[in-house]
Amino acid sequence: MRATRYFYGWAVVAALSVVGGLSMGMGVGNFGFFIAPMSEELGMGLTPFGLAATARLIGFAVSAPLIGRVLDHRGTRGPLAIAVALMGGSVASMALVDAGWQMIGLLFFMGLLGFWGSSTLYITVPVAKWFVRKRGKAMSLVFLGVPMGIALSGPLTQAMLETLGWRATWVTLGVTGSMSILLLTWLVLRNAPEDMGLEPDGDPTPDQVGQSVTTPPAGSEYSWPVRDAFRSSTFWRLSLAFGAVMLAMGSIGLYWVPYYAALGFGMQTVAWAFSAQAFSQVIVGAGLATVIDRFQPRFLAAAGFAAVIGALAITMNATSEWQMLVAGAMSGSGVGAAMLLQAHIWPHYFGRNHIGAIRGLALPLTLSFSAAGSAAPGLIFDTFGSYSPAWLLAIGFLAAGIVLLAVTPRPLHGTTARADRPA
Repeated sequence: MRATRYFYGWAVVAALSVVGGLSMGMGVGNFGFFIAPMSEELGMGLTPFGLAATARLIGFAVSAPLIGRVLDHRGTRGPLAIAVALMGGSVASMALVDAGWQMIGLLFFMGLLGFWGSSTLYITVPVAKWFVRKRGKAMSLVFLGVPMGIALSGPLTQAMLETLGWRATWVTLGVTGSMSILLLTWLVLRNAPEDMGLEPDGDPTPDQVGQSVTTPPAGSEYSWPVRDAFRSSTFWRLSLAFGAVMLAMGSIGLYWVPYYAALGFGMQTVAWAFSAQAFSQVIVGAGLATVIDRFQPRFLAAAGFAAVIGALAITMNATSEWQMLVAGAMSGSGVGAAMLLQAHIWPHYFGRNHIGAIRGLALPLTLSFSAAGSAAPGLIFDTFGSYSPAWLLAIGFLAAGIVLLAVTPRPLHGTTARADRPA
């Protein structure tokens, strides 16, 4: 089927990629940089920060099913504008924190608003609506914004902390991030191709005649009803498998910086290594964009899991800067591949019409793993003075996730996973 020359969906992809990057700089991907200055001034240990990160994930888990359904029925543009305005105010309010319970409460509210990296439904659901055959490529390009946001926000946040202090840094990030996202939402974002009289992937509309049809239209993709998807064993296996990588990601994302700082590495060096971790995600995302639609996504995701296992093994034994950099690059590559494939595999397996609701139902389970990953290392370190048991726990879960992915192919229409066929 011959597509139109220009498809507005790619403008939506570009906007969502920037939105994802900006949201990571609003205390999501860079929260770990605030731990040292805030704990020093406020006299708190690591545990309140771990509990705050866990509270944010619990908030996201609570609201995700509702957010997913709202995005399916109301589109993304309006809900995103409301959520990001509230998010900006909440981030700026972190400047007023004087006790751990205040920080925990604010992060819980931020979680309710639904912003959490590449799992943010506001940036993944619209892509599933706009694309079908080219969905993997589109999702890869949107995903690039998340690690780019991490890479740029790390050194920038550290520089702001050193010059402005942590309170002014929170205000600056909240105001600039929310205003930028609101502008993009208003000017560029549109909910679905049908709202503009278009078809997914830029395919000809039904009233366009004279087209030579050689492939099925993208809109013919089968979309699972929410109830059928929820009842399938495929749904639960995918949720558990990606929960494993979310656990590792929660541990690495929050404690990677203070872990290496405790080993004696300079904070600026750690910040750049943190950025290298993020830039490796960008490289992987760009590379996968060219091949992701040609291979079974579960096997690509399993390769990402394996890379994170290798990164954790190096982290546990790191004694030099080059080992820190290698571990950062490996973890970034692995997490990047796994999280991108998580965003891609759900609509690939269950279709686009109800993907917001389906993803929303899966997120409470996967986020519960990430919440454990955020809380456990801090509790372990405060109790035993070592992160090693937490890293070993993450490796075990990742190995189990690889096994689950290996036995979970794409399901047939209206069947449970016992009748699954290869993707």
